[in-house]
Amino acid sequence: MTDLNPKQHDWMRGDGIVVLFKAFPENKLRFVGGCVRNALMNVDVGDIDLATQLDPKDVQSALKEAGIKYVPTGIDHGTITAVINGEPFEITSLRKDVETDGRRAVVSYTQDWAEDAQRRDLTMNALYADFNGTVYDPTGQGLDDLNAMKFRFVGEADMRVKEDYLRILRYFRFLAWYGGAAKVDAAGLKACRENRRGLKKLSAERVWSEIKKVLSAPDPSRAVHIMLTNEILDTVLPEASNSDGLTQLVKLESRETMRPDPLLRLMALSAREPLQMALLCKRLKMSSKETQRLRAWSDSSVSLDPHAENKEHLKSIYLAGKQVVMDRSRIRAAGEDDAILSARWMNLATLASEWTLPEFPLSGKDMQAEGIEPGPQMGKILEALKALWVRSGFTADREKLLMALKLINR
Repeated sequence: MTDLNPKQHDWMRGDGIVVLFKAFPENKLRFVGGCVRNALMNVDVGDIDLATQLDPKDVQSALKEAGIKYVPTGIDHGTITAVINGEPFEITSLRKDVETDGRRAVVSYTQDWAEDAQRRDLTMNALYADFNGTVYDPTGQGLDDLNAMKFRFVGEADMRVKEDYLRILRYFRFLAWYGGAAKVDAAGLKACRENRRGLKKLSAERVWSEIKKVLSAPDPSRAVHIMLTNEILDTVLPEASNSDGLTQLVKLESRETMRPDPLLRLMALSAREPLQMALLCKRLKMSSKETQRLRAWSDSSVSLDPHAENKEHLKSIYLAGKQVVMDRSRIRAAGEDDAILSARWMNLATLASEWTLPEFPLSGKDMQAEGIEPGPQMGKILEALKALWVRSGFTADREKLLMALKLINR
């Protein structure tokens, strides 16, 4: 059996972890899920989840006795969050699902690690490790599947998916992050495809959170393509069907050493249609910041020309906004077969990224000094002067603009 060496994994010996394991009876607390999986894969460990044979009341008693602060964050499902030096640790009592409806479950507690493993999603996520690094594989398949990168549901795939339809998106998230070119498990893919309509029962927030994780993978192209060909992507993102656009962008990212950007990748998957993008943002209940960026990209009518002179580039950046020009240019660069033209688009994106937007030299006070009262007329004159300033390539200084103001106001 593969074990973990705590000396090679700092997260297993953090101050908070040491305190937690001392607070529980021996071998009643174990690491579980993603932290064990990632450690065995030698990739970064994020959240540290723990499972225990103690029921929630006994967990709270153990923490209280050890002087550890805690919050019953998910008490209905047996989860207590311990807080040590400001760091949270989720501890969940071993449980089994008694009743599920595809979104939430009624649970009962157990002391059987194997029973707890049976209600988890993938075999490689049903791995446990004790404080000494001994790894436990109750399903008998987790370690083998992890070594083979086989994404297999625990037990009957159809049943696992129907317990929580979010597992469909989680399945493709793991495929995107770790799947590489490994063969996709037929039973798992079939269960995802046949139950895809269940995704409509999920909250928009849960769906968008998982989609972002899929699109944040180093190269999600293959996973997204499989989602598309199995009608899963269309179920949650009918506006985003251009998997070739995503593939092209990922290649550009690799070539230009760009960081994965889930919003830019969503743009590459989508048509630049204002109405469609507005509906998508609203349906998935995106944040105001995300909505603003996506809608600015789709709504922009400012002309961009990679062959234009620098003066025209700066004008376009000022009118459209830095982020819009960066997004549009990078997507155009990704889709260009001509290497020289692609480089021109990337140069425009770089210019937009690095250029500091100039500040218009005049203000309302300057207008009032010329006898123009606040109101619609002042607004019209300011816009006319700003247009003049933009046409000059932002070279018209305060003095020249004041002269133009005097001429306009004669």
